[in-house]
Amino acid sequence: MNTRGNQRAVQTEQKIKWAFLELLKEKDISRIYVSEICQKAEIHRTTFYVHYKDVADLMEQLIREMYEQIMSFFIQEGEPVKEDGFLRLFEMVKAQKAFFSTYLEVGGSLDLGYDKLPTELQERVDEVMAAMGFASQEELFYHQTFFCEGLSAVIRRWIGRDCRESPEEMRRIIVREYNPNMELFLR
Repeated sequence: MNTRGNQRAVQTEQKIKWAFLELLKEKDISRIYVSEICQKAEIHRTTFYVHYKDVADLMEQLIREMYEQIMSFFIQEGEPVKEDGFLRLFEMVKAQKAFFSTYLEVGGSLDLGYDKLPTELQERVDEVMAAMGFASQEELFYHQTFFCEGLSAVIRRWIGRDCRESPEEMRRIIVREYNPNMELFLR
């Protein structure tokens, strides 16, 4: 039986996501239909609906997975913030330019706020506050909001310029602009 979570279901979901991301390279999300995704993924419409309610549901699932993957670039259990997180982020954006363009175009942002952080980082919020010089958690949250909105704008601009700068160059730009104390977390 092709139930969610088994190998066949996972492979089918991957085919659906691949087909959708390929179509995003060609056209606006509002012009992508389930039938096109199914044709490209070589599956039946009913199979699509076993996994997703509609195209919007598929996009929402991809966004959730994106957040999880991005957070894994920066946080690993038992380790400080990973040094190559921004590099991996920009490599991901470049590889999935159409997806990020669509997501950011409709007002999305890389809101990696407190409520989306892994438990380990939430538990370290006092350490993060002290290291970055914030007087309260609320001040840290305002900073986080400011940074995420700025990072989203930078990525929009980079995509708009067809990712001319390398991911390495974008990492350098962000680390430099982020916070002089960022070096504390890039060890």
